[in-house]
Amino acid sequence: MDAGEVTRIAPAVSYDGDLYHLPDWTARRTAERDLGRAHASEGHIDTLTLETGSVPRFHELEDERLAELAQIDDATARETSRARAEFESQKIKLAESQRAFAEARKTLDDSQRRVTELELPSKRPGDGRPSSIALSGSRWPLVRRWLPAALLLLLLLIVEVPILYQVILNWGDSIYMTALLAAGAALIMLVAPHMYGRAFRGWQEHGGSARGRVLLILVALVWLGLIVAVAVLRRDALVKPLVVDGQAIGPTSSGVGQLPTMVLLLALLIATALIAADLGRRMHNPNDRRLRELRAKRDQDQETCARAQGVYQQDAAYAESVAQYAQSGERRRASLVRQVDNGFDSLATAYLGGVVEGLHDPEAASWAERILRGRRVR
Repeated sequence: MDAGEVTRIAPAVSYDGDLYHLPDWTARRTAERDLGRAHASEGHIDTLTLETGSVPRFHELEDERLAELAQIDDATARETSRARAEFESQKIKLAESQRAFAEARKTLDDSQRRVTELELPSKRPGDGRPSSIALSGSRWPLVRRWLPAALLLLLLLIVEVPILYQVILNWGDSIYMTALLAAGAALIMLVAPHMYGRAFRGWQEHGGSARGRVLLILVALVWLGLIVAVAVLRRDALVKPLVVDGQAIGPTSSGVGQLPTMVLLLALLIATALIAADLGRRMHNPNDRRLRELRAKRDQDQETCARAQGVYQQDAAYAESVAQYAQSGERRRASLVRQVDNGFDSLATAYLGGVVEGLHDPEAASWAERILRGRRVR
């Protein structure tokens, strides 16, 4: 649907500006029949009067009919004036709701376009695309893809804890303190490069300033220095005698030079850090979050657009009902005039019926029928 189009619906509340309401003909006919019966019983009208064709009550009914017709003319003029004023006011409101609907539809189209542009799976880091897992929205592919990586990180953590426990054996006041220090150090050794990999992926996707690149390089160099420090501690724990509770314990390895041991430890630590960093880089795609945010915004824009469209449709339907009401003024007046004429004819008939009932004269019924027939001809 175009922004300017609207589906025609029935208005929730149609315009009703009627100021004139017809009499209760049923109650009036009952009253006229009772009045005719009373006039006949009290002698106000008899068969001779009916023979002359003159019924005084008819003149009163005619005056009432003319008064009702005058009320119809006055009410119709005021109804038409009010309807036109209401229509002009509703046109302003309709223009506002149409503008709001157009803006909401434009916003929704923009959100949908951005989501559509982003809904292509990433083929390489930095292409600005989300992962296929984020596109599918399913949790099982996410678990199936990242569970091996999480298990690998857990395995590395389990391996690092006993190694670091031996390295910092003399640092803790107790076995439990040493174990806690070892677990904390192992966690840092894995989490830090993992978070570095996440930051590096964000830099790949969004780019950055020269200052940001320098910062990444400095962080990597600092981490390399820490790795060298840990490697030295591990080498000392392996090739140098340890002193535990005042007793010298022989080195863990003998006959192995310090240089090969240092190279091996550096290779293992660097490889562990690179694995953790690469897992962080692969697992963190900032475009996934951007896709979720855009989808959430699109859904919100859809709700806003639907509400704006509903208001626009209601305003348009109500404006149309006001316009139809204003245009049908003459038809409505003609219909009311016919109903009033027919209603007062029925009152005259009811009155004569009451008169005939009160007179109990068959000849009176014949004259009453002639009078009514003459009224219908006129």
